[in-house]
Amino acid sequence: MIKRSFLFISVIMGLSITGCIKDTYNMKMLSKQAHLSPTLAISAVKGNISLSDILKSNDTVVYGQDKFVTLVFKEDSVVDLKLSDFSKGTLIHRTAVINPNKFDLNINDILSHITGDFLISNPLIKFNYTNSFTDSIKIDLNVAGRGKDKTIDLTLAPFPLEKPNIPVQQEITASYAIDKTNSNLPLLISLPPEVINFSGTATMTSLVKSSLPGNNALGPNRLHGSLEIDIPLELKINNLQFTDTVDNFIKDKGNGTDNPAKPEDFQLLRINISAKNGFPLGVSMKMSLYNSSTKASINTVNANDILKPAPVDSNGKATGQTETSTSIEFTKEFFSSVNNADKIIFSFTLNSTGNGSQDVKIYSDYRINFNASLVVKPDINLK
Repeated sequence: MIKRSFLFISVIMGLSITGCIKDTYNMKMLSKQAHLSPTLAISAVKGNISLSDILKSNDTVVYGQDKFVTLVFKEDSVVDLKLSDFSKGTLIHRTAVINPNKFDLNINDILSHITGDFLISNPLIKFNYTNSFTDSIKIDLNVAGRGKDKTIDLTLAPFPLEKPNIPVQQEITASYAIDKTNSNLPLLISLPPEVINFSGTATMTSLVKSSLPGNNALGPNRLHGSLEIDIPLELKINNLQFTDTVDNFIKDKGNGTDNPAKPEDFQLLRINISAKNGFPLGVSMKMSLYNSSTKASINTVNANDILKPAPVDSNGKATGQTETSTSIEFTKEFFSSVNNADKIIFSFTLNSTGNGSQDVKIYSDYRINFNASLVVKPDINLK
């Protein structure tokens, strides 16, 4: 009885604050009725958010001057070689080993929930180095990205390093770019990789013995290199799904307490969402009640096209907003199934504009304007 009274009072309070009644009742007949089941519409929330509002620029998430978004990952000291490390080979061709190491992007937990296809179109790896050797050095770098179920090799050809201009220059700082023109980098980054493994060799070639004061016998003789992975958010997405399973937080725990409201107290609960989406990404959602003992989904709520993707120009930049109206409806059948499920599975599906047929670019000033309202039909037992 306490629970029913609480629910009745909550309905009255909700109406007095923000709601409106969709159904009317003859109040004189309430004493003869067993149930009261009004339909209430409650204005819930509205918002206007951009990517930069929820994700601040930092060392990993970089917003350019044009507000284009790039993810940056750095690994220092992947190469640190001295003259004594070049111990293999002949006096003319000497080789040093670049010790095996790995670049962990720390995204394993995210990858365990992702299925589907996407392509990062223009990633870049920069091998940044400082070189004080006067002889020519060529790097043979072996790089492989390991994903959930496969590995992709970078297939990068050996590349030469710049060397200092002795005697006016004792060392040189430079960078070598690895991209889609000289490697399999887009495929490697689009795995996406849990870990990037790398190793290799450095080969020094001495054509003539130099007598200059800054030669290898007298100079600092060191090669120090680092890797920087730049992932500009220019991409294609086709049915990329993020799925997560959580404990059923709606279920009646059955602990003997008189809960104010239970799932069976509702005939209907519907969330109406209207949005103007400035992102070139569309989102759909599915919510399933799941019984882990029978390994079966009992009841599923589908919310197709919560957001439809914005249109883009020939360069992949959004040119406006796309308006969408959708409803997420929880029926009496859904609520009657709640206590038969111990888990809830949430699944979100993403598609870029054109369903992954063209590149789209992500900028920090893209915005979403939305309004959400709640329609609820409680079932109040008056007896």
